[in-house]
This record gives sequence, structure tokens and C-alpha cells, in this order.
Amino acid sequence: MLAVRKKKISLWVISVMMLSAILLLFVPSVEGAQRKGTEASTNTNVVTAAKIAPKGFYAKWEMDVGGARGCSSLCWEYFYFINDKQVATTFPDGGIDALHCSKDKCLTYQIKGNKLTLSNGKSYTFKIKSATELEINGGKFIKYTPSTGLKLQGKYESFSYSSNVLGTGYASSITYVFNKDGTFVDSSFVGVTTDGSSTGDNSGASTSVGSESKASGTYQIVNYTLSLTYKDGKTKKLLFFLPEQPSPKMLRIGGRDFLLADGNAAKPQPPEPPYTDFLTTKKIAKKQVLFTFKPNKSDQYDNIKITLQGYQWAKLTIEPAYVKSFQGFSDKEIVALTAKYRVDNTSAQTVKVSSLQATLDLPDSKATVKAANGLTPTVKDELKAGESVESMLVILVPAEHFEKNKDFKLWFGPLLNLKGQDVFQEEWLNFNIWKKL
Repeated sequence: MLAVRKKKISLWVISVMMLSAILLLFVPSVEGAQRKGTEASTNTNVVTAAKIAPKGFYAKWEMDVGGARGCSSLCWEYFYFINDKQVATTFPDGGIDALHCSKDKCLTYQIKGNKLTLSNGKSYTFKIKSATELEINGGKFIKYTPSTGLKLQGKYESFSYSSNVLGTGYASSITYVFNKDGTFVDSSFVGVTTDGSSTGDNSGASTSVGSESKASGTYQIVNYTLSLTYKDGKTKKLLFFLPEQPSPKMLRIGGRDFLLADGNAAKPQPPEPPYTDFLTTKKIAKKQVLFTFKPNKSDQYDNIKITLQGYQWAKLTIEPAYVKSFQGFSDKEIVALTAKYRVDNTSAQTVKVSSLQATLDLPDSKATVKAANGLTPTVKDELKAGESVESMLVILVPAEHFEKNKDFKLWFGPLLNLKGQDVFQEEWLNFNIWKKL
């Protein structure tokens, strides 16, 4: 693929002044809107719906990339509009049906214009899109109905991974086998825990498990509650709904998400360990891995090909001894992009790998960030005809730029031959870098 010509733009150089002699671092469908015999227009639907106070259970989810937020795999937000005055955003053990405003902390709310205000002081932009969808602070909240009488059949699995700022990981899995006759078997495993509770968002019951446990019994689904009765007499009541209504391929039970193990659903996996650049091997910083992706995609100019094998985003916690070396970032958090790539030289000339530069565009500005020198192992410099070499790069990005952008573009160039000529002729090679899928 012929690369797009790289325009000369202002270069934002991040200064990373380190005292270590090893490193060379630089600055761096709406029911109320239907008329008799005809269907109202979409706009009419929305207007009519807006006159109806929201009622019922609404929720939305976001991916928990790398377990950084401590959710099981998806992070959920809830709004349960109990009536035209009260709302709940969190639930006691047992979920929605266990909620009693006489003893639990229900909130009162007001909707004025396009603003939702809660009695806890929080306010949100608000819009009723339809009878089954709300837009709250720009997020899409779907109305979920009860599943009373539902009988399940199959094996459902939940895999969880969370991490803290020090990089410690907590892995767990829970498997339920449900049968149409109302019986079930569960098997739970927790790799490392701090309190012995299931990972959740305080929206359902905390399920205590040992290192391994197997039990069986009967189950019943009423409203938004899954009731489990074990053979030893123990009982559990957990929040329950179908995130993909009416499909039972995914279940929300307590604070976890379960997928039907039918061979087609992909299982969430714990994130890979941090890439071994000098930030980790030289103990300059601890990494909290946010996302790892292996595109294994190539871009080529003439007979020089670069393959982006994989890249990883990670939040950094700089070790005290090196804090002064990262003063170019002020007091802001730093996110590191570490990438693995391969250079293949099938041309007739020798190229100098050390001359190859890598820069990352910052979407909301005209600036780019250069890869930091000295944070990755050195590789063979002179790459002769027919040879290839694998290398790494590290680019340091202020967290504020990482958080407000969805994707970036990584550029490679120039690349010089032994005569100092740019073999790319300013046709720099490039790759899309995603923050998450």
C-alpha cells in the first residue's frame, strides 16, 4: 500500500530529561405516539414521548479496558425511575426487587427542560428518545423489562480481571449451568482477592467464594431477581436481566456479565503483561495496562515494508527516583504507547534503522509526539538487502490527550540509506492506532 504523503506540521516535542547514563531521552417504538390506524412520524414520536415521565429500569454499559475500572468486564450505569418523583442509581444486595425506599437511599429527581437533577446534587443533560430509550449526558440508556418465568438452558461463563495502580491483578471466573427443569450447578474460582467478594459495581449481591466451589440446586427468575436455592439450604437473590433482550445469550447476574458458552461467543481474557521496554526492565515506571492489540498489518513504500505487529497502551506511575525526569508533563498523568514492529528490506540498498523516526498525531491539534529515544533496546543498525529486523518504540502521551481522543495515527519516516538519502522520499508509512475497539 502506497503511503499518504506526510505533511510537515508543527512538532510537539516532549522533554523527558533523565539523569540515567543508560538512557537518551528528549523533551519529550414509541407506544404513546401511535395513532389509530396510522403511525406518527419519528419527530412526533419523540415529542409525544417527551411528555411522558420516564418509568422503569434503564441501563447502559461501557467496556472496562484492561480491568482498570474494576468492573467484571462491562461497566454498567443504572437509572431505575420508581415513580415520577423517585429514582435509584444503585441497589442493595438482591438488586432492584430488594429496593425499599423506606430503608434504602432512594433519590428524588426533577426534570426541567433538558436537564435531570437528582437530590444528591448531581445533574445531567436529559432527553427522552423513545419509550425504550433515554439519552442521559449523551449516553444511550435502554429500558430493560423483567424476565419473570424465564427458563434457561446451557452453560454460562463470566471471566473477570481487575487491576490496581501498582499492577496487581485479580482474576476470577464463575460458571453457571442452567437447565430447563429449573435446576442449576455453579462453579466458581478466584485467583487473587482482597476481600473474597465477587467483582461488581455494587449493583447486585456480593457473592463470597472460596478458592474453588461446586454446588447445585434449583433456580427461579421473578421480575429482576434470580433466586438460587442450594441443596445445603443456602439461598441467594441476585439482580438479573438480559442485556440483549430478548436473546438469552448474555446474562447480567449480580455485578457480573455471563456469556452462553456455545462455542461462538468470545471469552474476555485477562490483559497481557506489559511490553518489556526500558520503562519496566529498568524500573523507571510501573505500568497499568489499558489495552493491547495485535493488528499485524503492513504498509510499504517501494521495497521497504514496515509491519505493525502489536501495540499497547498503559498508564504510568513513575518511580520517585525518576519523577524529575518527566517534568515536561507538569503534574499530568502519562500514558505510554509501546509498539512492536518489523522492518523488511527487499530493496537493493542498505538502510540505517537508527534513522527511522516514529511520530504520533494528536487528533485535536496540529502537533505530533516523537518516539522517546533510549526507552527501547537497540537493534541492528545497517539493514542490508534481503534482511529484516524487529524493533520497538515508546511514545509518551499526556493522559488528557489520550482520554479525549478515540484514535490516533502513527507515522514512520524518514528512513535513510548509507548516502543519507531518504528512501521513502517523504512518502511516510502510517498506521491507525486505536485507543480501544
